[in-house]
Order: sequence, then structure tokens, then C-alpha cells
Amino acid sequence: MRALALILLVACSPSPAARGGVAWRRERAAPGRDTIVFFALPGRDLSERMEQEALRDAAVLEALARGGFDAVRLDGFADQRLYAQWIGGGEGMGVCALDAEGSAVAARAGLQDAPELAAWIGFVAARRPAVAAARRAVAAAPQDPQACYRLGLLQLELGQRSGTETLLAAAGDGGIADAWQRLARLFALDGQLQRAREWLQRAEPSASATATDGYLLFKERHYVDAIGALDAALHDRDLGDDRQWVELCLGKALHESGRDKQAIAVLEALLAERTGSTSEGAAVAALAHIRSPDHGHSH
Repeated sequence: MRALALILLVACSPSPAARGGVAWRRERAAPGRDTIVFFALPGRDLSERMEQEALRDAAVLEALARGGFDAVRLDGFADQRLYAQWIGGGEGMGVCALDAEGSAVAARAGLQDAPELAAWIGFVAARRPAVAAARRAVAAAPQDPQACYRLGLLQLELGQRSGTETLLAAAGDGGIADAWQRLARLFALDGQLQRAREWLQRAEPSASATATDGYLLFKERHYVDAIGALDAALHDRDLGDDRQWVELCLGKALHESGRDKQAIAVLEALLAERTGSTSEGAAVAALAHIRSPDHGHSH
């Protein structure tokens, strides 16, 4: 059953006129439209906070309008099967993006503060042409390692778990060495740390592999070692597009090791870039947690 065929529950009702014409509502989503779905956990503090704050935020509603998305809410308790299908990890709260055919293309589990959520919605919108092209390439040549790698990498960036392991494994088996550390990152993001270590052992040395190792060390709570690996990755000129994500991870690792002054400096420098990225949005939440530990956060 697809979300486009569901009658949805109300999350909140901001004025459409005041918020770019987008509201989270109970009506059926319009056929043929991309949709952002929020899975709520009614009665849970973080879920209630996200509904009352992030989903009502002007920047979030403007991002929905700019991307041409419908916005709907589901109950994460009642719709556990759909949550597992579209998002996967986590306890039942999160957001996902569905394409016009009702297929999930992006997902983020857990609490999302407004800056991070708005940036993520914009990122999903910007990646739509690339995802469509990558899907066509895989459909035309399912055994092509490069095609599998491109789509697998996009899905990893977007948080779409379904099929990503298969795509990246096919790419690795086809000779694309970077696919192995990407697989390790996929499993680390899902909290499957032993599996992540197994994939990382197959990876060749690279700046991105060092970054993945640093993130995995962070998830394993080896914060001092994580800081060393993440810092080494940042000083490698070949790091490329992972840089902001690594800076975010480094800031979090510094905080967890009790070095808040350095953590704040790293995260503020990341925010100062003002690119509107999801890493910058996450840095806002990380800084809020450091300055107010009861703010709530996730790793």
C-alpha cells in the first residue's frame, strides 16, 4: 500500500497563505506528486516537539513549497510496516520522501530540528534529477558496476536504505574500491557496527575510508580515536564532498570527549559557510545541545 492511497492524520495546521501554501493535512495526497511523510509517535516528547516546532517552521514549509512537495503525517505506532519499509532504522519516528509513484527515495530517522529538516527537504528536491537518471541507468544495465555505484551512492546520501546494500556490493564486486567503505558507512549509520567493521576491512586506504573509520569509532564510543581519524581525514586534500559531514562528526566527537570549546569552534566554522547543507542544519542542533543539554540530540 502506498502513501498516496492513504487517508492521513492531522499533524498541525499552519495557515497555507502564510506558509507558502503548504500544510500538513489529512487529505489524500494528490496523485502524481512527490510527498514528504512524517511518522509521528503520539505522546512521545521528541515527537510532540518536532510536530509543534519543526513541522510548523516557516523555513520547513517554504522548502516544501519550493520543492513542490505534498506534506502528510502518519502514526508511527499504527503504521510500523510502512515505517520499516520506507525508513527502516529507529524507533518509529522520522521523515521520508516518496516520488510520484509512491516509492521511497530518501529518509531520515529520529528527531529533526527545523534547520536540518529544511535543508534535507531542499537536498531531496535538488537530487531528484540525478536519482531519476541513475535509476534509468541501472534499469538499462543492471550489472554495470558504475551504474550501481552511482545509484547506491545517491541512496546512501539521501538515507534511502532499501536496495542500497545490493547496489554497493555489486559495485564493489565489479571493481569499484570505494564501494566497500560506503557499505561500511551504510551499516554504521544503521548502528550495525560489527557488519560495518567487516565491510571496512575490505576497503582500500583513502580519505573517505579514514572518515568512515572515524565515524565508526565515534559510534563505538572511542571518542579520542575518532577525533584522530576525523581530523586526519579533514587534512587529506582528497576528502572531497565528505568534508562538511566529517566536520560535523568531529564537532560531536569533541563534545562527547568533554572538549566543548573546541567542538563549538568546529561547529561554528561549519555554520559560517552558509551553504544551506544538511550538515550545517545538523550543526545548529548539535550546538543547541552543547549549550543546553536538555535540548535533545542524536548521534
